[in-house]
Amino acid sequence: MRVFPNLTVSVELAHPHDLLTRYFLIDTELFAGLLEYYGNTEIVRIIDFGSLQCESPTTIDAQLKEVIGDLRFSAKFKNGGHAKVFLFFEHQSKKIKRFCLRCIRKLLEFYETCEAHPRTMKTRDGKYPYSLVVLLYHGKVPWKKLLQMGDLVSLPPGADRHFLSVPVIVIDLSQIQPKDLNGPPALVALLDTLQSASQGTLPENFDRIVGYFEEVKEDPRTSGWLNSLTRYFLAVTKTSTEVVARTLSKVLDKKETQKMVTSTLEELFLQGIKEGKKEGKKEGIKEGKKEGIKEGIKEGIKEGIKEGKIKGKTHDILKILDKRFKKIPRSISQSVNSYTDPVALDSLFELALDCETLTEFEQALAH
Repeated sequence: MRVFPNLTVSVELAHPHDLLTRYFLIDTELFAGLLEYYGNTEIVRIIDFGSLQCESPTTIDAQLKEVIGDLRFSAKFKNGGHAKVFLFFEHQSKKIKRFCLRCIRKLLEFYETCEAHPRTMKTRDGKYPYSLVVLLYHGKVPWKKLLQMGDLVSLPPGADRHFLSVPVIVIDLSQIQPKDLNGPPALVALLDTLQSASQGTLPENFDRIVGYFEEVKEDPRTSGWLNSLTRYFLAVTKTSTEVVARTLSKVLDKKETQKMVTSTLEELFLQGIKEGKKEGKKEGIKEGKKEGIKEGIKEGIKEGIKEGKIKGKTHDILKILDKRFKKIPRSISQSVNSYTDPVALDSLFELALDCETLTEFEQALAH
């Protein structure tokens, strides 16, 4: 499959900002850089980042398909003996008024785990390890003040409100100019991407963002980073594959660029099938329950999935035609929607990508 210069593609991803951020920051070098450059606090200055490890039950592949659990890191303190610190990463694109409550729940669950596994989780003197939350925020407006429990709990005049404080390091990208971003190139690219997306300037800044990787293009991680950025870019913007390919070619060779962009086109098709299956299963179960028979549920799911696949394929064909030729005649839409043969729909999908004109597609459709 070749790259089609006039094709505009949009890949739907659930929580694209969070997926991209986690994919990058699971790398301990980048997470350490985030803290050293943007979280410069007293506690951060005494952390030994050479001992930093990612201990979270997180699984993320290069296509940003799955995320499980939180990003959790552990490290030792400088000259701190066996004392350890645990850092829980949180990412937000919108302000949460009572964010401190979420942090308390997170830390409480952690300390309950420590209590359940004292030999491996507690320190030698039987105490809990130190823990804190790292918040990366890139909303449109600054997060001026993080409310603490002292702001939410009724206390008498003169009472110390700080004893209820939750240890949180807030990194607010909305208050940092792009020219002031520092750190490893991949980290700067990530932060610039999130910042540009929030400000609605990602399309015009994509070239600059990819350019960060020129100095690390020999790094084996670069291909994965760029692949993730490409999918994110197509998920949150509308642009043509020609623009994406031209930008990526500044860092990758022509063959690798075409492979990366083509895989995104294939992902679009697979995504349609996946959504069709999900909808089909949902409708199948609903119809089966109406019959009140277990066999009805099984048959409903089976038929629902089959119908969902068909709907997913016809949706993808019409979406590609719409992106390439703008206005699609109703006759073509009705004709495509009338197909129920998966093999025939696969042929129509390839035809939608390859045909030079809409007339060519309509003539082939008639036969």
